[in-house]
Amino acid sequence: MRVLVAGWFSFDEVIATVGDELGADTVAGWLTDLGVPFDVAEAPYLGSGVDWREVDPADYTHLVFVSGPISDEPLLHELCAAFGASVRWAINVSVVDEVGRRLFDQVWERDAPGVTRPDLAIESAGAPDGQQPVVAVAFAPAQGEYGGRSRADQVRETIEEWLAARGLPWFQLTMDLYEKPHRRRPAQVEALIRRADVVVSMRLHALVLGLKHGRPVISVDPVAGGAKVTAQATALGWPVVLPGEELTTSALDTGLDRCLSGELADAVVTAGALGAAGNAAARDWVTRQLRS
Repeated sequence: MRVLVAGWFSFDEVIATVGDELGADTVAGWLTDLGVPFDVAEAPYLGSGVDWREVDPADYTHLVFVSGPISDEPLLHELCAAFGASVRWAINVSVVDEVGRRLFDQVWERDAPGVTRPDLAIESAGAPDGQQPVVAVAFAPAQGEYGGRSRADQVRETIEEWLAARGLPWFQLTMDLYEKPHRRRPAQVEALIRRADVVVSMRLHALVLGLKHGRPVISVDPVAGGAKVTAQATALGWPVVLPGEELTTSALDTGLDRCLSGELADAVVTAGALGAAGNAAARDWVTRQLRS
């Protein structure tokens, strides 16, 4: 016996969901516990698993299709025809029509007329390291005022490749006040920052807000030679500033390690104190100007 675990993640022609992969992880875990050998068929663009169009169907006694809808869909017909000699099961699927059901010998429906069952993703163990830090990332566009010194595009590319290679959970902090058709409020951005463990920022204000809310920041200055990001980090006494023209994934790794180590706790406090003192000085300046 050998099982090929497939799903919508097995096709180059479509983009499957994270839930589909988690459902497959659950089934893979069951097969491992039962001592049943298996392979997972993944689309070549995902970079892992086997390509079902390249394997020998005779090597598999069973095809198990996991998660998502099944219907009169040409890709499902192609898959099931290729493994016509295998026992074919569909597990954790939404039965859209009976044509899809008839492609399989046995079906365990997630939902169908008169049937509802919990999705398999609720059991999946998920990421092997449940302690991965959540990273908030603020990208900056190429800022025309810096002309040829801007390295924004290459800095963003390096950061995105680093996040992907490390498998870090992250979300983007958008700092613009307006995104059609709605206004963005500062409180929305600040609430998101408080839910992150670390901030990676190409922008001055994401650096400031990260430190304001006690989050260590990997600040990356996207302007060659340094500009306002570097200047603001200096003003706040913040030590983790990476020059964009020299940015590497190794430097980002080092910055993340420092942010997670706890060694920067005092620096975060100091930044807040320097910020408060700076604001007090600015207020005093305004007051004196008004009274002069």
